[in-house]
Amino acid sequence: MADAVIGALGTVLAAFVGVLTWYLTQLGERRRERTEREAQRLAEEEQRHQRVLDIVVALHSEILAGVVANRRQLTVEDVTYALKQTNPFTTADETDFVFDSLKGDISILPAEVIHAVVQYYRVAMQSNLVTRDLRDPYFIKQPVKERRRIIGFLLQLVELQKILGEEALSDLASFASRSGIDLKQNEQRAAALFQRAATEIAAVFTKSDKLDPKPSRSRLLRTTDRNISPPAQKVK
Repeated sequence: MADAVIGALGTVLAAFVGVLTWYLTQLGERRRERTEREAQRLAEEEQRHQRVLDIVVALHSEILAGVVANRRQLTVEDVTYALKQTNPFTTADETDFVFDSLKGDISILPAEVIHAVVQYYRVAMQSNLVTRDLRDPYFIKQPVKERRRIIGFLLQLVELQKILGEEALSDLASFASRSGIDLKQNEQRAAALFQRAATEIAAVFTKSDKLDPKPSRSRLLRTTDRNISPPAQKVK
């Protein structure tokens, strides 16, 4: 009788150990699966964050190029010259390929930058529309006063585009700074490069004029550039 009881207890114990082993194995598998899923989720979030960060940096570069160009277009000399024109000629610059790639899914952008970025590109698009209208036969047939009014309106759009661009740059830089990226340095470098380019091209023109006092190619280039008024919209 005792042997039967011991045998029964052994069977029960063996069954219990088997069940416990199975349970612990299943529990370990579930924990492993949860760990793998969490690791995959974190990796996907990191990839998305990196993609968003890359887009923010690219947009900052594109808008910065536009703002630098806008500042050049809005110098006192250029604005004064543009407002005197009756037959302006210029080309719309539609090279904002970074923003174009986002139009299908603008939600990829951080919420805190969407407002300023969309406003900037909306005004940039409007200024390009007005710029293209300068070549329209209907515009050309308008009275001089009306044509100059439209030129003035275009310059106002360029000024607004510059202001909105500077706001967008600030928002984009603030977002990037939280990930340890200092975009303010890019703005300083762009300003320095623009000043360097302006200085060097002025030196080239001066040297060319000294070598050839007659209407030189460099002087013709300057004349051609000044006849393009208002200057071409630069949206990058």
